[in-house]
Amino acid sequence: MATQRFRYSAGIIKNGIPIIIAGLVLAFLATAFVVLNLPNPSELDLTQLYLNAEGEVDIEVQLFGLVLGVVCIAMLANRRVRLILNNESLAIHIPKLTGLGFMGLTTGTHRIPLGAIESVELTPVTGIRNIGQAIQQSRLSIVTREKTYRLQPYNFLIEGGPDHRMGFGSVFGKSRTKVEALLIEAPLVQALSLATKGVSFTSTPAESTGPLAGHFNLMQHKGMVIQMALLAGLGAYALVDYLMLTNYLVVGDMPIWPFVAGGLLAGALGIRLGKGAPRAEHLGLAILLGLITAAAIYPGLQRYTLIASQAPVEITYQMTESGYFEHASFPDIDQRKSGIFEYWASLPLGENYRFSLYEPVAGFVMVDMAPVYAQSRAFYEASGQ
Repeated sequence: MATQRFRYSAGIIKNGIPIIIAGLVLAFLATAFVVLNLPNPSELDLTQLYLNAEGEVDIEVQLFGLVLGVVCIAMLANRRVRLILNNESLAIHIPKLTGLGFMGLTTGTHRIPLGAIESVELTPVTGIRNIGQAIQQSRLSIVTREKTYRLQPYNFLIEGGPDHRMGFGSVFGKSRTKVEALLIEAPLVQALSLATKGVSFTSTPAESTGPLAGHFNLMQHKGMVIQMALLAGLGAYALVDYLMLTNYLVVGDMPIWPFVAGGLLAGALGIRLGKGAPRAEHLGLAILLGLITAAAIYPGLQRYTLIASQAPVEITYQMTESGYFEHASFPDIDQRKSGIFEYWASLPLGENYRFSLYEPVAGFVMVDMAPVYAQSRAFYEASGQ
């Protein structure tokens, strides 16, 4: 038997699907820059996305960087996973940094002589309606006298061979293919079956009793798919535009009715789209859609103010307390609890200070704080803080 090499894939769908999803996200962001009249990327001060007014990296950015670092380490470790099968042995190399050990799977470097294998047991998981989740939880056990090695049967691709993973229709459509049939046809299972002739090879479905048992497959309900697409789009918009608007301070009373009306309308749409789904998923996703819509309205109102209002006007305020500014015709600017209070305390009381204001369009005033943040960073750098 010729030597066969297998590489690992954490996902069970073909590479084209993630590429399509990434393309749609990039297209959405590009549309946002055009339709929402966002600034040209070359004109952006990217340091404002991760530095606060004191010139320090925000804690949220640090946590995001930590999570991203862990994910990158796991992805790099996954690329080093190898199984090598020949007519004498099965060599396993799975770095511990993949995190597969937390799932009860075998990690480390092992060499299993084929003659030492007593049995090969395939355990397809049943009781989970989502075929992708069922496949990920299924196991391939290689039993020897000394040890049992557990692998994911579907996640290993043979090098130089065709990609056997699921396509778009299998993931999102109503596939009737049983999990056991898919696993038996997987390249690693087929190769081990041929290499261990004479050894007991069994396939015993196991009923899942975990939280995903009997779980409704959202991907097989068109209305639920539409809702998840809306959630992804609204969430991406809210995050991106929120980061783009960090230099603008809202002063005055922001109206409540757009949040209430938007959330209720989105929730009603979700209830309409989710007809036919189980009650928990039906109401849960509709409520989540309403909440995400309400959250997206906040940067939406800010963006609307910037688009609909004229150019900002310079307004002179008087600082009556450290970080507190008053004007007879405009809302007060309260910076007493801001992260740059030392900077405000260094300025003399009673003096006049000019701010760039966007006049009310939706009932509130927006202050362009970019010049202030630039001055505060210079202050902290000069003082060594």
